[in-house]
Parts: sequence; structure tokens; C-alpha cells
Amino acid sequence: MRSSVPCKGHLLQKFIKECWSKCWCNKKCGNRIVQQSITVKLQVFLTPEGKGWGLRTLEDLPPGAFVCEYVGEILTNTELHERNVGSPGNKNTRYQVLLDAGWGSKGVLKDEEVLCLDATVYGNVARFINHRCSDATLVEIPVEVETPDHHYYHIALFTTGKVDAMEGIDFHDRDRDSGHPMKPFHCLCGSPFCGNRSDTKGDVRLLTYIRQQRSV
Repeated sequence: MRSSVPCKGHLLQKFIKECWSKCWCNKKCGNRIVQQSITVKLQVFLTPEGKGWGLRTLEDLPPGAFVCEYVGEILTNTELHERNVGSPGNKNTRYQVLLDAGWGSKGVLKDEEVLCLDATVYGNVARFINHRCSDATLVEIPVEVETPDHHYYHIALFTTGKVDAMEGIDFHDRDRDSGHPMKPFHCLCGSPFCGNRSDTKGDVRLLTYIRQQRSV
């Protein structure tokens, strides 16, 4: 499907730089938030809207709270394509996020240079977080830890506003479809700005996806 919307390019995102092994501090340092892993109470649950499994918080979260890191295997675009084509599993299940935060400082990348995180085989609870086209409760922030090379980084998910206990959490994938071997799905996010709403103006339909029919 072609879109009449002009490409906006890949904006260079601002990174969070955390302390690491060469710093004088210890692992309890206040600048090692992401490295301290999950500290909030989360629960995997079956969504009532037909979106499969989802993730919600069991406690009130303030704006800007760190929820979890998106964990997965680092694969190249080529490796991901080969895995998706050769996978006999459910084609509606995808746990892949593109590592594109540093693309704004680079030229055109080859498939063997483009990296992504695939949580299909190896991951954490973040794989159950559903997509939302807009007004999501989480925002993904690139985090630099082991290397200053922004081609490799951690993806940390922070709240965009106050999130009440028992409320489902979701995040917005930024233009994941163009040139990326990730199968698009009919979106059921329910956002008033969803690209798959029947009342969306114009002929342009966004190809978005949800991670459906997950098994814990």
C-alpha cells in the first residue's frame, strides 16, 4: 500500500545517558534507573477488546515514571526478514521494534546494517504491551549505557501522564512499516486518531499492527 503522505525522514532522538561500569558510582546510582530493571507492579491480562494479551499497572504511576525496558534479541533487517518468512508460527504475533533512534545522523542504511529488537524468543513483559496509534500512555526513550554508538541502545518506556492502577498501558510505534519486514495488521487500538477508523478522512490508511493472540 502506497501513502500520499510525504516521508518525514528519521528525526534524531535525544538519548538518556546512564552511568556504566567505568563510572565511579555503584549500581544503586540515581543515574542507573533503566539498569535497575522493573520496580513497579505490572500484570499481564487478557484484554476485553479482542486485542489478545496486554499489560497493566497494579499501582498508580506518576507522569514520567519508568515502567520497563523493551527487551529482545538484536537482529539485522535481513535476519528478521528470514526469521519471519521461515517461521511456522502464528503470523498475527509480532514482538519486534525497530532501533531507528540514531538514523538521523546516518545516511541510507543497508538491510544488514538496520537493527531491531525481536522479543519473540527472548524478551520480558514489555512484549505484551499493545500498540496505540496516538495518545498512548507510554513513550519509548533511547538509552545509552554500554556504548556511545547510537546504533545500539536500550529502549526504555516511560509514562506520558498519570496512569491509574488497573489501567492498561500502551505505546505508539513510530512509522514502523516503511522498508521494514514487519507484517501490518488491522489496528484495534480504539484511539480517536487510529489510522484504521472507518471515519478517517482521506484515502490514506495507516498500516498499523497489534500484537494479537499472545500466549503467556
